[in-house]
Amino acid sequence: MDNEIKISEEFTLPRDLSAMAKKFFVQTEKTLRDGVWFIKKGSKVTGVKVIAAGEKIHDIKRLIETYPLPNGEKTQAQDWYKCRGTATITDGQTEKVKEIHWYQCENIGKVEFKEKRWGENNAT
Repeated sequence: MDNEIKISEEFTLPRDLSAMAKKFFVQTEKTLRDGVWFIKKGSKVTGVKVIAAGEKIHDIKRLIETYPLPNGEKTQAQDWYKCRGTATITDGQTEKVKEIHWYQCENIGKVEFKEKRWGENNAT
């Protein structure tokens, strides 16, 4: 696959796009924060967009403390992005297309995927 860049074991980007690509390919299942749903293997996350960066991220201090660089040093606020995109998610039986959110750091990758649940009645 000469025209692709492998950015981690889970994701591949077309070579002609930057790290903030409009879409990316999911090579392995990626579990969402709730632990029940996951991004379907072999699907594409499309419409990728940065919705916050650096100090504008509400959880930036927690991200810096939780995810150090491989050499043990802390990341910087300006290294972090909060992103959104649309993906096919599944629980193993049911599939649905939903908006997902995640955090991304250049030297760490994509972390903490979650399904955006706006507009749903979550009452039991």
